[in-house]
Amino acid sequence: MTPDRRLVGRVVAVAVLLLTLAVGFVSHTALRSFETELRPELEREATIVGSIGARTLQRALDLGVPFNGLSGLDEYLASLLAARQGLAYVLLTDAAGQRIASAGDASGDFAGLPAGTVAPERGALMRLLGGSYDAALPVLESGRVAGWLHVGIARARLDTALDDMRWDVLIVLLVVLLATTEFLRFVLSRTVAAPIGMVLRLQSRLAGGDWTLRAPGDMGAEAGRVARHLNVLVRRMNDRWDRLCWMAAQSGAAQRAGAVLDGVRERLRFGVAAVQEGLGAGAASARLPLFLFVFAEQLSTSFNPIFALELAGGQGGIMGAALPIVAFVAAVALFTPFGGAVVARHGPRNALLIGLLPAAIGHVGAALATDLTTFAIARAVCGAGYAIVTIACQVHLAQEAPQGRVARSLGGFTAAVMTGAVCGTAIGAVMADRVGFRLTFVLSMLLVAGTALLVWRAFAAGGASEQKQMGLWHSARAAFAEPRFALLVLFAAIPAKVLLGGFIFFLAPLELRELGLSQAAIGRNVMLYGLCMLPAILVGAWLTDRTGRGGLVIAFAGALNGVALLLPMWLDRETALPLAIIGTGLAQGLAAAPMLAIIPGLSLMRGAPNSAAMLSFLRLAERFGSVIGPPAAAALLALGTGQETMLALGVLSLATAIGYALSLAFQRLRQREAA
Repeated sequence: MTPDRRLVGRVVAVAVLLLTLAVGFVSHTALRSFETELRPELEREATIVGSIGARTLQRALDLGVPFNGLSGLDEYLASLLAARQGLAYVLLTDAAGQRIASAGDASGDFAGLPAGTVAPERGALMRLLGGSYDAALPVLESGRVAGWLHVGIARARLDTALDDMRWDVLIVLLVVLLATTEFLRFVLSRTVAAPIGMVLRLQSRLAGGDWTLRAPGDMGAEAGRVARHLNVLVRRMNDRWDRLCWMAAQSGAAQRAGAVLDGVRERLRFGVAAVQEGLGAGAASARLPLFLFVFAEQLSTSFNPIFALELAGGQGGIMGAALPIVAFVAAVALFTPFGGAVVARHGPRNALLIGLLPAAIGHVGAALATDLTTFAIARAVCGAGYAIVTIACQVHLAQEAPQGRVARSLGGFTAAVMTGAVCGTAIGAVMADRVGFRLTFVLSMLLVAGTALLVWRAFAAGGASEQKQMGLWHSARAAFAEPRFALLVLFAAIPAKVLLGGFIFFLAPLELRELGLSQAAIGRNVMLYGLCMLPAILVGAWLTDRTGRGGLVIAFAGALNGVALLLPMWLDRETALPLAIIGTGLAQGLAAAPMLAIIPGLSLMRGAPNSAAMLSFLRLAERFGSVIGPPAAAALLALGTGQETMLALGVLSLATAIGYALSLAFQRLRQREAA
């Protein structure tokens, strides 16, 4: 790792640590304040219910009905209990604390108030009794306490609310940390890493004898000062060279001096019209625009089906809710090969700007949609933009990857996508609840416009690919004619996305619901997939760059995914499901960067299309797997149980992983025989 990368990594780590401590302290204080305010609200609710019941009983006693002569108490208390959700019990005791009637589930160790307890002047006597908050209101007969009406609210309500609040705070904390990391990485790359890298490149070129270069003169900080000193040094060296050439021409031995200078020219380069050494775009310049773009796209993920149902007016059912999602995925799949051609023809920067335009138009169309068809068309337009933008970012990362860091650079693509998806989905649900669906789409459009401005300012203008360019169908035939690419698609890319769509996005939520989990708990369990995938991406990229065995990493990831899905054979569902989600996240993360890192090498093979085209076909294959995953899992679930469906998917993953490993071994054996 170069010094500038270490510096950026340390600064980001320190900044994130300080931010974590600050946000954690604020979150802890907010949770304590929430608990302090929520408990009186629960006590007030119990008091209100108790007051209603006590007034009715008191009215009967005031009319002359003796306390011991009250009838129909069990039915009346049951009606009080049913009138308000969340009550644990409603119970009537006499003055000595002995039970008279009850409804609900009072704890076995419930103890009434002792004889002689003085009635409060107003309100109720509150106490924490076992697992409930107990509100006791007096019932008076002839001015003396004849009995007590107890209303209990289970403390579990408070605990559940606090647990949900803790998870919400943790999710917001996670979003803040991930977003801050992306912004810090971008800013530090542009202001620290890129200038330092440029100075190091310039020094290396000067040390190699190239004195035709100069650094940009508008850089700030210490790197700018060093760059200006280097520019002065270059100018002086060129001036002295020019003077030396003039003196040699004026000397008496001009021919001999010219021969000496020609020898110098063979080793050194000088030039008055110096060439400027640019900062370079760098991989980080693509991560932030990609993060912002995916963030904007994922803002609507949590409510797209709900908004579709509203526009359909209740017509169309589940298919109506799924139509915009299907339109988006289909557009991404159809325009992915076209996106590769756009990148190859116009370069990553211009392709990004081209792709951001339909994305922004699609968000505006979604915000203005008045019917389901219009909304579906708008989402399809967004999908077209998404296909072009993602391919452009992948190609840019591949081009900017330093030697020996191709997998880690391309792993940044998946990491940025996952980070944007996690942050956008979490914040989008909150935004939709606060400002509504349509304004959330407007916010998405503004974020896309901001991303376009960032690309226009931060990206260096790049031209078309210098690799060979073919027609779309010719490129497809050439790509799949390469055996290693075809095996990667059939045994790795498509199966991975089938498992992702079939298990994570379809089967896992249904199985978690069968276990009785709330919607919030289901979301948190599914979210484990993304949280585990993020660090696994870094590990998979590091292993690939260090060992050069990306294929083995992919095969191992497929085997790991298969074993995780087979866990119901040995563990109960409550344990197996979260572990399977975690295992799938780890496996998908490990394989993400190696799959992309293989493509640039394959594109250099004779007859293969350029890397942009091959990346687009790989993404197309992945989209195909994502589309067939949920229907395949649904068909398996219709034929059997959820556990059997997990086992079938696990066997598929193991079989394809073993097949891919065997193909790698066979290819290596053929290479040895050929050598």
